[in-house]
Amino acid sequence: MKIQCVLALLLAGILCGVAAAADKLAIAEPSAKGGVKSEEVEALWGMLEASVGGNYELISRSALKQMMTEIGLTADSGLTELSSTQRARLGELKTVRYLLIPTIAKFGDRYQLTLMVLDASTGTIDPERKSSVSLASLNELSDQLQDLLAEIGLGAAVRKRGVSALLVPTIRVKNAPEYLREDFSVQLENALLEGGVRLRNLQSVESILRKNRIDALNVVEPAMFRRIGELLRSDFLIQPTITRFACTTKEETIAVTRQTVVRRIGDMAGNVRIIAVASGEVVASVPFESKIDFDDLEDDTEDWTAEDYGKFLIRKTLAGVTAKILPKLK
Repeated sequence: MKIQCVLALLLAGILCGVAAAADKLAIAEPSAKGGVKSEEVEALWGMLEASVGGNYELISRSALKQMMTEIGLTADSGLTELSSTQRARLGELKTVRYLLIPTIAKFGDRYQLTLMVLDASTGTIDPERKSSVSLASLNELSDQLQDLLAEIGLGAAVRKRGVSALLVPTIRVKNAPEYLREDFSVQLENALLEGGVRLRNLQSVESILRKNRIDALNVVEPAMFRRIGELLRSDFLIQPTITRFACTTKEETIAVTRQTVVRRIGDMAGNVRIIAVASGEVVASVPFESKIDFDDLEDDTEDWTAEDYGKFLIRKTLAGVTAKILPKLK
């Protein structure tokens, strides 16, 4: 009985190991067209080998070449237009499940890169696993390669770091006061830190983005957020936008006494977007809006400047929105 139990456990372990075994993937030599140089092909091939993830076991170039030679095919051409006979022979590659087929072409001063995944068991290209991009140079590819591979299921898993990055707020307010951007950022940073959120330093975030010539974050493509997250080594990006900010005075006449009083009103609105680095998608958008009648405050505002009123408005507004943001960053 004990022997049977031991055998059963061993068999279960073997079956689990087989089930957990990663599919084997080979990267064919990039097919080059339009005057792409051999050294560019080699550079692209190396970048692909270093970047492929998704729990696949990568087959070496030499092993792929030997296997393809054995069945009468080449590793660098013809893989996208196989005959039925060739497809059948490709199925003989028992040790390889998938082939990544890159094609790089040059048109004028731009490059067009296409990535396709071929299922070796059927010899056909999976129509759902294709991606392409236009590039001014191969140097641009390093910023976009992970997103291209992620589109076809070959991207490396994004490692969780437990850190978020607060981006500089986008301000869509005419004649906004100079203190608005910095004061809003600092106060929001302090509120998030007090709420237990780990954040990248504000100054370092701006420095890194500036160094990589990344600006106008309110209009960048969603895929770019993944690149930004990698640069900032963060799980979430916090992107505020301020659409309304004003501290105005309003005259009112008291009906009984016919006296005119001046009231100061604060008005602020906008939203905070939470972007997940792993997908580059917006996972939450938290709107905020507040109006304050400063005459209703118990504080003594007699000596307050216009800036004092503005900073108070920011502080009161963030007190309400921070509580809504914190659960989204867990």
